[in-house]
Amino acid sequence: MKKLFSFLENKLAPLGEKIGSQRHLKALREGVLIAMPLVLLGLFFVLIKDFPVDAWVTFLKDNGIYPILDAVANNSFGLMALITAFGIAYRLAKSYDVDGVSAGVLSLAAFLLVTPPIVNEAGAAGIPYGQMGGKGIFAAIVVSMISAEIFRFFIQKDIYIKMPSGVPEAVSRSFSALIPGIVILVVFALVDTVLKLFGFESLNSVLSVIIGTPLGYIAGTLPGTFVAVLLNSLFWFCGVNGGQVVGSVMNPLWMQYADANRVALAAGEALPNIITAPFMDLFVYIGGGGATIGLALCLMFFAKSKQFKTLGKVSGIPALFNINTAILFTFPTVLNPIMLVPFVLTPVVNAVITYFSMASGLVPLTTGVTLPWTTPPIIGGFLATGSWQGAVLQLVLVAVSFAIYYPFFKAADRSKLEEQNDSSPAEPVI
Repeated sequence: MKKLFSFLENKLAPLGEKIGSQRHLKALREGVLIAMPLVLLGLFFVLIKDFPVDAWVTFLKDNGIYPILDAVANNSFGLMALITAFGIAYRLAKSYDVDGVSAGVLSLAAFLLVTPPIVNEAGAAGIPYGQMGGKGIFAAIVVSMISAEIFRFFIQKDIYIKMPSGVPEAVSRSFSALIPGIVILVVFALVDTVLKLFGFESLNSVLSVIIGTPLGYIAGTLPGTFVAVLLNSLFWFCGVNGGQVVGSVMNPLWMQYADANRVALAAGEALPNIITAPFMDLFVYIGGGGATIGLALCLMFFAKSKQFKTLGKVSGIPALFNINTAILFTFPTVLNPIMLVPFVLTPVVNAVITYFSMASGLVPLTTGVTLPWTTPPIIGGFLATGSWQGAVLQLVLVAVSFAIYYPFFKAADRSKLEEQNDSSPAEPVI
């Protein structure tokens, strides 16, 4: 056991911190978050138009309201990849202390360049919404990374047009971006041309096979989810934000799967994906990293020691919104030998229960509604699946988390109580 904790503390934790702060992964994580306002805005309209009441949906369609709401959803939630192409390049360029806005705009242009347009019978071309959302996420990531690297190379090597000092900054930046912009667009025009010569539809179709297929075995399967959950929990246990390390790679895929469910639902087709972003955020990690909502309940209602009673009052309400920082670092669960087993085991058990509940049809799949990770239980389960079964499943997972954490919590609480009693001053003898 000592060797295990030595490995976690001295090897895994430093590795996690290094990965979490890596420039490109950090830009990926922060760039995707730039699209979150649109995703949440689209969520609002998706909930309205696809609210799980057949009479309501029929009413919207019969009165011509449904297509309007669908258009709004496509122009918000459905532009996730487009905004991500800007966001990642912006954040990566800023990390190099060069103009992030220019890098983001050039990345946006390059992304549209490699995205095949739709053409009507009259020959007019348009932007395909289907490639602007989750389906285009791989191309958005690769294009934005390469665009930002090309841009910062030219700027840092002073290969750009310099304007006199009296020229307004906005004009000066436009000319500074001219040379790297030409190179970026020419590079991706050549890439698109070469791919078409070899019979490929687009860059995204190639990346979906090269990147999406192997990562899909992790992100889209139960064994792969085990690996992701295990790594997430181990990094959190070491005090490193597991969401930043594992989520940087996996979240774009899980969001893509959620968007595929949204599109299928709108088309009246069977939902294709069990494991999605809401599956992970609202069911597997219920209560936060380590699925600690059960531990929060233990602290709130069953603590005997003064320290844990106080912690229960402070941490209980935030835990209902999946915020468990106080529990992680004050209880603590971080590098606490007593808590290693439940901290790793609970989200794994949650993943198994949720997966088979949905695979068997007991609980509907998540509909593509991407809720904030802070959405509390019951509400989150109902909205994510559009059914009362999703809310009941969350209640079951809360009970499971409580059952797993309780014996380990009692051991820790008993130890704290003994420390408390030993440190109390003895009553004077009269």
